[in-house]
Amino acid sequence: MMESETSDSGRFTELLAMHVASGSTIRAAAESCGCSERQGYRVAASPEFKSRVSEIRSEMTNAAVGELSAAASVAVATIRELLTAENEPSVRLNAAKAILTQLGPMTELGELRQRL
Repeated sequence: MMESETSDSGRFTELLAMHVASGSTIRAAAESCGCSERQGYRVAASPEFKSRVSEIRSEMTNAAVGELSAAASVAVATIRELLTAENEPSVRLNAAKAILTQLGPMTELGELRQRL
């Protein structure tokens, strides 16, 4: 096989893996990549392909967790602002409840992560 064919094959496999990792079926992913469903299934059957799909999904999950963490920081700051005396008592009470409701599960999660 010529080098350009190998690199084209690698690009095709990577693109197919990205589509599948994003939730596409093999049929839809193969169609998006411009190949037959049969070729898509043949490539998808390899352990290397399955491993790459798992890696891509892990990268996507890590990126999403990063985004959620950043948003959580903003959300906590917003709730803290609602605790100030300028707000109505009912608003402050709801903010306090929101914080206390999440404190236990977040503490448990932190402890679990330390153990792991």
